[in-house]
Amino acid sequence: MKFKIYLLAFSSLLLNNVKAQTATDAVKKAADEATANLTKNKADIKDGWNSGGTINFNLNEAGRNDYWIKGGEKFSLGIRGILDYDFDRKKGKTNWLNSVRARYGVSRTTSNGDKFLKNDDYFNFTSIYASQFSKNWSYAGFFSVETQFEQYFLTPGYIKIGPGLLYKPNESFNLLISPAMMNITTKLASSYRNIKAFGVDSGKTTAFGLGFFAQAKYNKDIAKGVNYKSVATIYSNYLDHPGNMVLDWANLFTLTVNKYIGATVSFNARYNDQEIARFQTQHAIGVGLSYKL
Repeated sequence: MKFKIYLLAFSSLLLNNVKAQTATDAVKKAADEATANLTKNKADIKDGWNSGGTINFNLNEAGRNDYWIKGGEKFSLGIRGILDYDFDRKKGKTNWLNSVRARYGVSRTTSNGDKFLKNDDYFNFTSIYASQFSKNWSYAGFFSVETQFEQYFLTPGYIKIGPGLLYKPNESFNLLISPAMMNITTKLASSYRNIKAFGVDSGKTTAFGLGFFAQAKYNKDIAKGVNYKSVATIYSNYLDHPGNMVLDWANLFTLTVNKYIGATVSFNARYNDQEIARFQTQHAIGVGLSYKL
């Protein structure tokens, strides 16, 4: 009888040890898989492509009939699209940072003859190739094209290319500084060919400049479903009135409601003596179709 009891106790103990060992193995396996996945994710972040952005399309309409005595437009319609996209590549100590920022908007009201008039038109492509020499600093090459889509492509156009230093302490912020940035201003439209405009002399289509340039960029989710992106640039031409700064500051808030619905709030400021010698500002609020790329 005692032998059976001992045998039963031994069997129970052995079974518990087997279960415990099995559980331990399962936990260890899960931990190993988690570590492997974590390592893989770190590798993905460290090297390879990383992209993201937003495309937004919004439409607003308003109207009244002839009996609405408080006034206002009888009919108004506004359409606006925004594309904001970054695609970066990291490999070892090199970073290739690319961005496309574009806006286009038109509006139509009864008072302007029911014609669609452009109220926003902007395109910018920027590329920075950088090689890291310390924790936060890199040698860099910079290239950008800024213009508009409709009617007068590259009129004006601003093409910048040159060397610089890139300060990138984290994934949300970077600052590029160049003491020798070449700037090519273009006016390719035939109607502007024989007049002086945008700093380009009459009879010419391009003007060359060389000067100091800096660009600061901030891009971060500041709350759940809310992203803030800001890009600020400053340029001074050593060859033509170096005291005249060209400033540009673009701000975009993107609010995500769900996968396909969202809102954008933008505010842009610009100062350029070759265009108009005072600050220009622009703002817009839009709600409509939005897709996070």
